[in-house]
Amino acid sequence: MNIASLSHVTLTIMVILMFIGASPGSTGGGIKTSTFSILLLSLRSTLKSESSVEVFRRNIPNAIIIKALSFLVSALILVSAVFLLLIMIEDKPYLDLLFETVSAFGTVGLSTGVTPQLTAGGKILITVLMYLGRIGPITLGLALSRTLRRGRIEYPEAKIMIG
Repeated sequence: MNIASLSHVTLTIMVILMFIGASPGSTGGGIKTSTFSILLLSLRSTLKSESSVEVFRRNIPNAIIIKALSFLVSALILVSAVFLLLIMIEDKPYLDLLFETVSAFGTVGLSTGVTPQLTAGGKILITVLMYLGRIGPITLGLALSRTLRRGRIEYPEAKIMIG
């Protein structure tokens, strides 16, 4: 199937699905389906003004929700940075470059056909993003999963209005 012949709506939906990516433990990249699910559950709990996130009679710890949010933000920053760099150095259609960028991050392997036409700099960016998309979330997860040593001093909680 020629990916470039798909409609803009179909390509946009594919970009979203590639960004979410594969399930944990697989070789695929992306933010992972479990991370996306935790974020949706957290959003639901927030909209319902619930004090905790619960699913299948289990409570999801706040530390897991913060990790999921950290994954999302770091992935958005990484993909956005590479995408903006590609827009600056390449003279290709916007959606094609976005598709290639997210496909590389999610290690999907799909292309609209512009990858062979990229400059050397663009190809390097896509290649680096493929590695970061697969290794980056794992490395970040390991770094975030380490238990923090708390000192004997505990500071009071800050009450900050959000939204």
